[in-house]
Amino acid sequence: MTIAFETALQLDLLKSFELRVEAILKLGIEQFGLPVGIFSAISAENYEIRQVFHPENVLTAGMNFSLEETFCRHVISANDVIGIHDIDDSDLGPDGAAEKLGFAAYLGAPVQVDGECVGTLAFASPAPVAAFSTHNKELLRLFADSLGQALAHIRDHRELLRLATTDPVTGLYNRGYMEQLLRRELERSNRYDGPVVIGLVDFDNLKMLNDNFGYDAGDAALKLFAKVASEIMRETDVIARWGDKEFLVLMPETGAAGALNYLQRLTDRVRGADFHAGDSDLRLALSVGLGIAEQGDKLPDLIGRANVAMHESKQAGQDTIRMSNQDNF
Repeated sequence: MTIAFETALQLDLLKSFELRVEAILKLGIEQFGLPVGIFSAISAENYEIRQVFHPENVLTAGMNFSLEETFCRHVISANDVIGIHDIDDSDLGPDGAAEKLGFAAYLGAPVQVDGECVGTLAFASPAPVAAFSTHNKELLRLFADSLGQALAHIRDHRELLRLATTDPVTGLYNRGYMEQLLRRELERSNRYDGPVVIGLVDFDNLKMLNDNFGYDAGDAALKLFAKVASEIMRETDVIARWGDKEFLVLMPETGAAGALNYLQRLTDRVRGADFHAGDSDLRLALSVGLGIAEQGDKLPDLIGRANVAMHESKQAGQDTIRMSNQDNF
């Protein structure tokens, strides 16, 4: 799945989070008397600045550093707030990372989601400052906890959206998601006269697999299709499980020839795959119909056209692909 379908609520959540970070950075700079404020995202070895205030713009959003080159590694190691008002006079002694970034004072806290450190919230100064109070550290901890809770909410929403829009067997999008996307594409096509091309793929022998070898064999065939389809699809293509044994492929900004080429490669790869059920080597059989939207089409029109072509493909046999309102290629 390569196209991100961000709902309006998701976008609102992300924008709200960015505004929260911005407000916390401004408030922290004022409260702690430190001119630099940074919100970062971290991985095992990488440190990325996501949002930052720096009086001289030396640090900007999107900058990446090795985690070992940042002072935040101490925060992550301690898994707690660290406050150092004069780095040269601290227990850590002179620090190369602090020197590289021009920091003489530093106050940082881990940002955690479900017990995992995903980033840091930090404030710094090029000159030493007065020692940080317990209140300063507790306030920073509250700021960081607030960001962690907001990130957890966004992550939970994304997971709920993933569960609501994907097929649990194949991991591809489900029919509900694809119907929304197709309606949007058809509206755009009718407004701007752009192409909308779909492929409807049917597993001819899925019932035989389920009946003779069990549903695990049938699920394995469906997963194989999903794996092959995901490997060869283009960045703009979207694939969904449309029915029990049907898949729908949306190919935006694609003509009939390009769509046919993709579907032929897809079916050739699936049919030629090494597939076993029990002690049997089986060849997966597919029927494919190509549907091309016409001006004024609604969703049932386009789906119906592809469905007719798919059934013509099934009747023709011999690994044919049929196109709506056209002779066989």
